[in-house]
Amino acid sequence: MLVYADALDVAAEGAVWYARRTAGGTFAAVHVPGKTTDTGIRARWFDFTGGEPRLDVKPVGSDPTEVVLGEVARLRGGRDDVVVTVVVPEQYRKRSLLAAAQRAQFRLKLRLLTEPGAVVADVPAVTSERRPEGRVPDRLIVRVLAGEPDARTRRAVEYAQGLAGVDELRGLHFGERDWDEAELGIPVDDAPLPGRLGDAILTEVRKLTADPATAVNVVLPERIDTGLRRLRGPRAIAIKRCLLFEPHVILSSVPTRE
Repeated sequence: MLVYADALDVAAEGAVWYARRTAGGTFAAVHVPGKTTDTGIRARWFDFTGGEPRLDVKPVGSDPTEVVLGEVARLRGGRDDVVVTVVVPEQYRKRSLLAAAQRAQFRLKLRLLTEPGAVVADVPAVTSERRPEGRVPDRLIVRVLAGEPDARTRRAVEYAQGLAGVDELRGLHFGERDWDEAELGIPVDDAPLPGRLGDAILTEVRKLTADPATAVNVVLPERIDTGLRRLRGPRAIAIKRCLLFEPHVILSSVPTRE
């Protein structure tokens, strides 16, 4: 697991909590200096994490995408069976899709969708606070969006089952279901789909995050067609848009490349 730390803020605090929990305590962290970088981030990171892990600060002028791709390759060690989760904390002052699309993190996440053996976990925060607040959840619940028991969904379930520190893992299906949960190997909850899928997902997720001590990791099986100009389908884009600024929600995209 790799945390791409652009700053040490509230979102990074959540990312460190999530990485420690789901990776069993051990993960890597990298920082690429930018124009507005806190020059003391290395020391502040050391104090915040207790020195584990140390923040790998790359040289000024490094390309963030190339740095992360290099770290993913290093962590995989040439093994096809190793999946690296890249945890991307993103802090916003306000909910703005336009501002989010202009960030370097957006380009990084888009590129990682086509990288074999990589999963992106987005950890958002909407706040004007510039420092960690000292508040993290106590419980982590995982919900795999299970439209059909196909190869994409089974891969997402397998990925979720490999996460450590999970208090509850279930599938989540919207609308009528004509297949048995035994096909996925995890319990599957059914939820109504009265209108748009994004709204239905928000309704179910907010039932869980109504408890301030709970964080929800939504695992999205995502089909990536590398032969098309548009990599992602409208369904995945809509889901990501509706969850982008949602507090205490981590969205993990598990791509299947076709």
